[in-house]
Amino acid sequence: MSTSATKAPVVIIVGPPLPRTGAGRVMQNQVEFYRSRGYAVVFICVPIHCSFVETHPDWQNIRQGIQELGADEAFFAPVDDRRFRIGKYVTWLEHAFRATALDWIVFTGKSGRMPEDAIRSIRQLPIALIHVNHVYTLGFADRLLRRVVRPDHPVPMILETHDVLANSLQERGEINPWTHRCDTLDGLLRSELSYLSKSEVLVHCSVDDFNFFRLRLPDKRHVLVMPTIDEAFISEADAGHQSSRDSVDLLFVGYSTDPNRAAMKWFFEEVWPLISDRGYSIKIVGQIDLFVREFLPQIYQAYRPYFVGPVAELASTYRAARCVLAPMVSGTGISIKTVEALALGKPFVGTAKAYRGMPMDLILQAGLQAYDSPQDFASAIVRTLSQEQLAAAASRRAYIKIFSKEAAFASRDQALRLATES
Repeated sequence: MSTSATKAPVVIIVGPPLPRTGAGRVMQNQVEFYRSRGYAVVFICVPIHCSFVETHPDWQNIRQGIQELGADEAFFAPVDDRRFRIGKYVTWLEHAFRATALDWIVFTGKSGRMPEDAIRSIRQLPIALIHVNHVYTLGFADRLLRRVVRPDHPVPMILETHDVLANSLQERGEINPWTHRCDTLDGLLRSELSYLSKSEVLVHCSVDDFNFFRLRLPDKRHVLVMPTIDEAFISEADAGHQSSRDSVDLLFVGYSTDPNRAAMKWFFEEVWPLISDRGYSIKIVGQIDLFVREFLPQIYQAYRPYFVGPVAELASTYRAARCVLAPMVSGTGISIKTVEALALGKPFVGTAKAYRGMPMDLILQAGLQAYDSPQDFASAIVRTLSQEQLAAAASRRAYIKIFSKEAAFASRDQALRLATES
C-alpha cells in the first residue's frame, strides 16, 4: 500500500508480537475481515516487554510473522529506552503508588516509538477506525491517536480483549516490578476494567469473557466473536492425499504452555494406561515436547517416541490423524487446537476445558460432548476410532455453526457498526 496515496478508508490494528499463537490467528482474521469490507489495513506491532528495544535479536522473526498476517502495511514500534525509564516513574506516580503489573505492561507498550517517517505517513491516511488487541497495547494506541488524528475528526476504537488478563497474570505469578510482589486479583482486575472502560465497543473471543466483562461493564457495547481458522489452511488439509502408511491414530498439537504440560501429565498418567494395550499410535506435535522434557522428565523418557516436536507441514499432520485429542485440565480463553480440529472435520475427543469459552449448547447440538474422567475419556477414544465418519460429521457441524468465517464476520460486522455509528 502506498500510504500517502491510498483512497480507501484505513483501519489501524495495534497488536503485540504474538503472530504464531492463537491470538495471532485472531489478528489475522481481523485483517482479512477489514480488507473484505473495503478497508486498507495498517498493522502496528507494539512490544509488551521492555527487552524489545530496537536491537532485540528476535525482531527479524517477529517481522516475518507480522507480514504473514496479510496487512497492507506493517510498522514496528520498538521500546524507546529513555521513554521507558522515565515512564516507569511517571506511571507509578500517576497511579498514586498503586500501579499493578498490568499497568507496567501497558506503560511498556506505550514506550514503543515508531520512526518519524512512519508517523508522517500515517498522518496522511484517511483513518476510519483503530482496532486495539489486548489491554496491553491500549496505552500506545491512545498516544498514537493523539499524534495522528485531528481533534475535530475523532476516530472510533474497538478493543479486543482475548482473555481476562488479570486472571492470567495472577495464575502465572506475575511479579509487580514496582513492589516486587504479586498483585491481588482485585487490584489487577481494577486496572484492567479501568482501561477497558476507555473503549465504547469491546470484542470478546469467548463466551466466558463476554459474560464476565458484560456483567462488570454494563454500559459498554459487547460483541462476541468466536475465532475462526484460515480457509487456506483448511483447503490445504482437505486437498492433499494421505496414504495409509502415514496415518496416526491419535494426535495432540500444542505449544510450550503450562496448560498443555498439565494435559500431557493427566493423559499419560491417568488415561493412557486404560487403553495402552490397544496398540494405538500417537503423535505429539509442537514445542510442548520442550516443556515435557524439562518439567516431566519421567513421562518424556517413557513416551519419547511420541514427541516429534514442531513440524513443517501441520496441515498434512492433521490430515494423517484419525482422531485429535485435547485432554485439557486447565487453561483460559479459547482453545485454538479445538477449533482447528473441528475446522478440519477431524474426529475429536476433549475435556470440558478443551471446550472452554465455547457455547456448550451448540457444541452438544452438533453431537459433541466433554469427557472429564479418565475412564470416560479413554472410552470416548475407543468409540470415536470405531465411528470415525460420525465423529467427523459432528466436528464439521460444530465448526460451521459456531466458528466459520461467515459466523465470525457477521459478528465483526456488528462490532464495526456499533463503533462507527456511536
